[in-house]
Amino acid sequence: MKEEILHEIAAMLVAHGFINADETAQTWLDAGFDDAEEVGEWLAARCFTAEAAQKLENAGFTPAQAALRTNTGAGDEDTIAYKLTNGALSFDEARRIITSAFWND
Repeated sequence: MKEEILHEIAAMLVAHGFINADETAQTWLDAGFDDAEEVGEWLAARCFTAEAAQKLENAGFTPAQAALRTNTGAGDEDTIAYKLTNGALSFDEARRIITSAFWND
């Protein structure tokens, strides 16, 4: 079972352009991500490491929330996940953006 999940995660990583997919898949599995589709959602949100996804998830963010695009923070427009993991956005700013998006949709 574990090998099957590892293979599915590795396939998802390859689909997103990762070269060392087998090694990287193990880091996702070790971080508690045992669903390739969820890993794909984090990758689509431009959250490229298991460690970063775990931090965002522990802070209460979903992949869909992390995928919201914003101009807030340093740099050009990008996803909340990408900006958070690169230090261009704070968690408080991210929460404000997500709350605003929720109430304005």
